[in-house]
Amino acid sequence: MLQRCIVMTTWFKARSLIQLCAWAAWLALAAHPVYAHHSNTPFDMTTTLHTTGTVEKADFKNPHSTLTLRIASDDGDSVITFEGHSLATLRHYGLTPAMVKIGQPITISYAPRRDGRPGGIFLSVTTSDGSSLDFSHLGYE
Repeated sequence: MLQRCIVMTTWFKARSLIQLCAWAAWLALAAHPVYAHHSNTPFDMTTTLHTTGTVEKADFKNPHSTLTLRIASDDGDSVITFEGHSLATLRHYGLTPAMVKIGQPITISYAPRRDGRPGGIFLSVTTSDGSSLDFSHLGYE
């Protein structure tokens, strides 16, 4: 009887281990699309461009913030949206929604999109009062 109990206990332990491994594998596979979404692949992180524009819209939220700027050029104005880090990350490094107001001129440096469309991910922000915050050391979350 004791031997049968030992065999049954071993079988339940093995079954639990198999179930645990199966769940771990499932979680790893399920998390993969989230990780892929948070890559810098859409952006050319080896190139840094700079532009100055007037803030049209500022969305400080999770998972990504965006700044939409009206940029004047000889060909006319264009409205371009730039992606950024999460609200929590931006606040941690000093950029709060109160610092970026609609209609305010700002200068940003950014990594452009690889596909050639306008925009990119902003790496630094300089507000009209001269405050400058650099996020380029963060990579992309």
